Amino acid sequence: MAGRFYIYLFLLLLSCQYSSAQYSKQLLLAEDYFDKNMHYTALDMLEKMDVNKLSKADKAFRSYLLASGYTYVGHEDKAFEYYLKAKAQYKEADSIDKAMDINIDIAYLISAQDYNKNNYIKYIEEYQQYVTKQKDTIKIAKGYCNMAVWMLDNKENERSRDYYLKALKFAEEKNNIDLLARIYHNVAVVYNERLQKPDSALYYLKKDREIVNSSGTVDDLCSNYINVASSYHHKQDYDKAIEYLHLAESLPIQKYTLRTKQYIYEFLAGNYQMKGDIKNAYKYLVLNKQFADSLKSEEQNIAINDIQTKYKTKEKELENQLLRSDNETNRILIYTFTGLLAASLVIGFLVFKNAKRKEKILKQEKLIEQQKLEKALKEYELQSIDLMLEGQEKERQRIANDLHDNLGSMLATLKLNFENLKIRKNELREEENRLYQKTDELIEEAYQKVRRMAHAKNAGVFASEGLIPTLKKLAEKISIPGKLLIEVNAFGFDERLENKMEIAIFRMVQELSTNIIKHSGATEASVQLTNHDDNINIIIEDNGVGMDTNIIGKADGMGLDSIKKKTEQLGGTFTIDSKKGKGTTIIIDLPI
Repeated sequence: MAGRFYIYLFLLLLSCQYSSAQYSKQLLLAEDYFDKNMHYTALDMLEKMDVNKLSKADKAFRSYLLASGYTYVGHEDKAFEYYLKAKAQYKEADSIDKAMDINIDIAYLISAQDYNKNNYIKYIEEYQQYVTKQKDTIKIAKGYCNMAVWMLDNKENERSRDYYLKALKFAEEKNNIDLLARIYHNVAVVYNERLQKPDSALYYLKKDREIVNSSGTVDDLCSNYINVASSYHHKQDYDKAIEYLHLAESLPIQKYTLRTKQYIYEFLAGNYQMKGDIKNAYKYLVLNKQFADSLKSEEQNIAINDIQTKYKTKEKELENQLLRSDNETNRILIYTFTGLLAASLVIGFLVFKNAKRKEKILKQEKLIEQQKLEKALKEYELQSIDLMLEGQEKERQRIANDLHDNLGSMLATLKLNFENLKIRKNELREEENRLYQKTDELIEEAYQKVRRMAHAKNAGVFASEGLIPTLKKLAEKISIPGKLLIEVNAFGFDERLENKMEIAIFRMVQELSTNIIKHSGATEASVQLTNHDDNINIIIEDNGVGMDTNIIGKADGMGLDSIKKKTEQLGGTFTIDSKKGKGTTIIIDLPI
């Protein structure tokens, strides 16, 4: 538990921090508001800025500040959107270093979610590749640290440790004290909590403490003591663990006070329990519960305490008046006192109830923001796939044009020259005539092949023939006599579809047919397409060995996940019905 908490704190400390001296005064003022925890004031100021009047650098910094601000207030989907925008704008402003640094902010944002954790590795890898090329030693070390966090997330504990040790070499080379302390601390956590090697953990925690004692903070020292206690707990030396936890408890820490105290008391209770000291175990378990409650309802306690203070002040005033008043006045004051008491209790109850309601609303808002971030990530991924497919289509068309315009023309010229030689064939010997005849045949065959390839434009969908004839030709070409027969049946395709839709359907059927040949072991397969006017239904069946449908979305190696995502992007549905030994049926429905 401790290791997890402090590792994520470390990743936060590695996020981008830019020198802001070059930016406009208005942006610097917004940044100052963020530093003073005036987040909504800063966000409002940034949103109202006239972007058209900003320089490229100011536009990028504004997007970065908005992303940071929305992270503070829990709007992760907006934060993700502005981080991507800031990254693109810094590239446009030729600030590649800053654009690459934002990858770490994005990685931290995604890693803090309950879902999508695997999505942030690509941002760390992009950052790492860039800083490696730049030969920036400190940034390389930080990149390795973030890779280590990702490995720990995916339970690759040994690889996590190895990345921390790689980072350690670079940090030692530059003698970066702050970074060294963080790496010592986190590699110790890996040894403690994941590799069960407490002695190794103690070795690195000692190195961390030497730095912290000379240049660190009280909070850093508290963190060190907690993890030393964890090491002794794993060594079953519960007395030593308790000793270091009491040392941590005695420190006047400044950050995460309630959360840290809660953890210390929980850990103390556990160690006392392992010793068999039930009395102290119960004592610290109660303290842990109290701090947990304080952490959840700190705001409502402040409100209730305020009411109680006002009530006690009023009560004291009423007592003084009662001493100086006659009997009739006393009765009035008593009634007043009773009314105030009742009102205070009602207000206290309402404040408590309102705090509970706010807590519930905050949880719901957090879930909604998380869902928005998931949607943004998914849309970004689909856009990337679409751009990749579009690039492939353009490249295919370029190759077809080159074949037709360049190589085709050359072969045609060569053929004409050879025809001139044939005119003179009567002057040649019989053996040379045969050689010319053979050469003529080879040139003709090469020319026709190039011509066929050049005409196969529009990603395999022949412009003059359309989708259905092209699919039937595909089935005829890939069918293997005596081994595999693929049939194509189409209904309702009296008119051509939009070219983009025909290309998409052709690519899907082509990919799925290739999978049947490579993986299914089938002898028969059918492709049935039906045009229902408002949607197209595609059913692809084979009598092969079947598959495990749980592999979809887990790097299946068969392209099924890409087809599924492309189908969803087109607003359709993708369904697989397959059992081992009983063939496979794939159903795709696409709206028109």
